[in-house]
Amino acid sequence: MSDEDIITDEDNITDENNPEFLSITKSSASAGVEQKKRKLKKGVFNKEWLKISQYQRFLKEYKPDSSQATCAACNQQFSIHYRGKTDIDNHMKTQKHQNNIKSFNINQQLITDTIKPSRETDEICAAEAVLVYHGVKHGHSYLSQQCLSNVCKIIFSSSTTANKLSCGRTKATSIALNVLAPYFTRCLLDDLKNSFYYSLHFDASNKGNIKLYPFCIQYLSSLGVKKGIVDLIEDADESANGIFANARQLIKDNNMDFNGLTALGADNTNVNVGENHSVCSLFQDESPNIIKGNCYSHILHNSVKHAHPLLPLDIEKMLLSIYAHFSRSAKRISELKLYYEFYEQDFKVILKHIKIRWLSLYLSIERFIEVYAPIKKYFIEQTNCPKEIKSFFERDETPCVLSFVQHILFEIHKKNLELQRSYTTLVDLYRIITSIKNKLQERIDSDFFGAACRYRLARLPTDIQETLKESFIKFLHAIISYIDSYFDQNVILYKTVSYFGFQNIDSLTWDQVTQCVDLLKIKNLNEDCLFDEFTNIKSTLKMISQQRISIFDQVQTFINKQGDLALINECNEEKNDDDDDDHDHSDNKIVRSDHFWIYMFSLTQSPNFKKLICFLYSLPCSNAYVESAFSQLKHLCNDKRNRMTTELISAELKIRLNSSLSCVEMHKHVLSNQDLLKAIKSDEKYAFKRK
Repeated sequence: MSDEDIITDEDNITDENNPEFLSITKSSASAGVEQKKRKLKKGVFNKEWLKISQYQRFLKEYKPDSSQATCAACNQQFSIHYRGKTDIDNHMKTQKHQNNIKSFNINQQLITDTIKPSRETDEICAAEAVLVYHGVKHGHSYLSQQCLSNVCKIIFSSSTTANKLSCGRTKATSIALNVLAPYFTRCLLDDLKNSFYYSLHFDASNKGNIKLYPFCIQYLSSLGVKKGIVDLIEDADESANGIFANARQLIKDNNMDFNGLTALGADNTNVNVGENHSVCSLFQDESPNIIKGNCYSHILHNSVKHAHPLLPLDIEKMLLSIYAHFSRSAKRISELKLYYEFYEQDFKVILKHIKIRWLSLYLSIERFIEVYAPIKKYFIEQTNCPKEIKSFFERDETPCVLSFVQHILFEIHKKNLELQRSYTTLVDLYRIITSIKNKLQERIDSDFFGAACRYRLARLPTDIQETLKESFIKFLHAIISYIDSYFDQNVILYKTVSYFGFQNIDSLTWDQVTQCVDLLKIKNLNEDCLFDEFTNIKSTLKMISQQRISIFDQVQTFINKQGDLALINECNEEKNDDDDDDHDHSDNKIVRSDHFWIYMFSLTQSPNFKKLICFLYSLPCSNAYVESAFSQLKHLCNDKRNRMTTELISAELKIRLNSSLSCVEMHKHVLSNQDLLKAIKSDEKYAFKRK
């Protein structure tokens, strides 16, 4: 209070009994209190100032001292004790603040643009990962993916995610090479650790002047038999020592247990499975119990090739000659189409037969028989027709031989396809090979060579009939003999492991279990516990067989709950062509053996029996999976993608073969996986930045 206020109060003390004085005194006192409060608040930070637009960018409250404020632009405190808001205005007028506020505004804009909300950043990273994944799965080049991201920005201009996409060639390559491929390979190897055993598959292929070796594995996962590629190695050394050294180093680098290796899968060349010095013999020197896995897809194919010279006609040569006659001449094709019109048939091209491909001969003969009439008429009426082709069509026995070969190849074709299924193992081999041998032998014993062949054979002279029948029987004997030359070497092994297929599970005995364990020399099995688990499994099987729901439906329900869509799709209903194959007779649905055992282990605690089953279902019967890797390789490497390195080819193969996710599922998977998102965001994915 001022001195004048004090004087006034002292002069009016004598009038304290006056009513007017009392009212004046009260009003003066209240006014003094309000004035005192206002004076106390003077020099204190007022939070209302933060709402003023010109202060919002830089002004902050300084909590340790209410008589000061903080300037974020200058990064210092200044006093507001004397003039309050005026002090703020004076600070804004200083040259230092005006210089700092310019750079501060720019930095704030950069921070706002760079630091996105976490969810938005995750969506952008997931979109980039899916674009790369989609491109790899469908064989798109990285330049096309870069173009696609730019197109998305134009088409979906209102989308924040699309506008923020940055997926050029360098970034897309880095995501595929250093993020997705290592991730899916690590998932494969982590899953392998949950299994006790695995087999190693390999083969060699030339891509131009480069020799490539894909190394793949097979094991029993929690969802059935699983296969995947571990690495693609480039090495010009084709010797057994070179391949063995690469395989041994691969096992070491990927921390795979060498003691868990059960078998080697490869084609039947001497360098791979020869008796004296081969990759298999080198592995057996370190671990004598490793099993040599022959490729029975190759064996079935080669059996037909081996028996083919016993036929009276060279079918392969004629197919190749007829295909070559039309393959490069548009004029000949246009003339041939006239003959199709004459026979009122739709034009169909002749399929090329490639001798080294397992399944092409049957498909080529099947198509050739469909279009036999117009093609025969075309060549017969040609004045300059090649003599061999004209003679081929003029012979009366040609349609009969073609019908016979088609009939036999149809049976072999089906068995070859069955061997190439992703879930077929050595457990199924005895059933498949025995079935095809029995079918061929029954045809020999019954002189049955197909219905179409029988009708055509009856129209021929007797001497030609006898000659053809004799050649057909020799052809079938040759196929059986060639198969037996490989099959008889290990028939005891094949028969022993076949006891554990679903079709034989009802008749499985303890003697068969012990015979299998002794033959395969499986270590660290507690035989007493194994017997208890065996009896428990048999009783559980009896219990589930008595339920109203079929075993097939029970197994499928369990597998479906596991959430692996790829395996579910492979469980399509299939008709069984073999009389001795077991299936649910109510609806002709096959129970996959590997799925059955996974289901049984979910119902029982059987660690020792599970170890035995993991060993059996890791054994290969075909090298078809490695051959499929070569088919993928053919689509990856073409003239438009000639700059791809071996490392990038290997990465794309790992993504294609080790992941079963669809592109839509991949987007959900990336968003739910923080480690994957972190890797995509990180600059570590760029190889040149890591060096």
